[in-house]
Amino acid sequence: MDPLIISSIMFFVGFFVTFLYTPRFIHKATTMGFVVMDMYKKGKPLIPNVGGLTILAGTLASLMAAQLLVPMDKILIFYFIVTSFALFGLADDLLNVGRPSKIYIPFLLSLPIAILCKDTTLSLGFMEVELSTLYAYLICPLYVMVVANLVNMHSGFNGLSVGLSTNLLIFIAAKAYLSNGVESLYYILPLFGSLIAFQYYDFYPAKILWGNVGSLMVGSAVGGLIVVNRLEAFGFVLLIPHIVNFLMYVVWKIKNLGDVKFGRVQEDGSLWVPNPWTLKWVLPYYFRVTEHQAMWFMYLLTTLFGVLAFVLVP
Repeated sequence: MDPLIISSIMFFVGFFVTFLYTPRFIHKATTMGFVVMDMYKKGKPLIPNVGGLTILAGTLASLMAAQLLVPMDKILIFYFIVTSFALFGLADDLLNVGRPSKIYIPFLLSLPIAILCKDTTLSLGFMEVELSTLYAYLICPLYVMVVANLVNMHSGFNGLSVGLSTNLLIFIAAKAYLSNGVESLYYILPLFGSLIAFQYYDFYPAKILWGNVGSLMVGSAVGGLIVVNRLEAFGFVLLIPHIVNFLMYVVWKIKNLGDVKFGRVQEDGSLWVPNPWTLKWVLPYYFRVTEHQAMWFMYLLTTLFGVLAFVLVP
């Protein structure tokens, strides 16, 4: 079958399942009390959480359709990891597993990526180093774990984390296609179609949030796609805003600025934030901007580093 037809089926099955199921999920989640306060809206209205489950539903539906079209052994291994991260994220949403658990458990969940990391040679430009099992069983899982946590941490505004993740996947898909051909997109499209559909409901003003189930699931996919396609250097440049956000969190902890997670909305609709030590707060700390404007600034920043990754990494 034509790869374009296969790609279209993968994308649109995930897209339509998530798009059609999410409104029903919003109603059920609200009725059952799976809600959180939308902290940057006046009156802090309640909004459904754990919406990442609808992304997972669309992704799994796409995989079911895809198994009739292409060999699925490697793709299913990849999505076993993604689904494991989704379940871990759901456990965190419901039980608050704590930060230490977000280090060692995601690393263990990432270990099956070693099966897909067959090329274990690290290119340094002027020389190549064979890392064998060190690369497959340490570097690859570590990369996935780190990226999943970076995506999970870089959130807080309506549409922010979902939009940034969509942006990351677009750049990764383009680079993977140019480097490895159309079949590399088969790893991306089941999730990507579902993510695009969910973004419609998550975009400002959000009707639903994806929760840790969504951010850890999609974050693991971003990390996994980078290592499976051998785009580690490209991914590093692409993820610089996420890395800077983490380093700012480290400074926050060193400065002992407390555990404040949110700012507030002022009377004129602009944001007040307590400090500039998380990337999304930098612009609101120094300028009068709304949540929506701050979100667009973060989109622009990630796009800039995506273009930079294409320029700097061959």
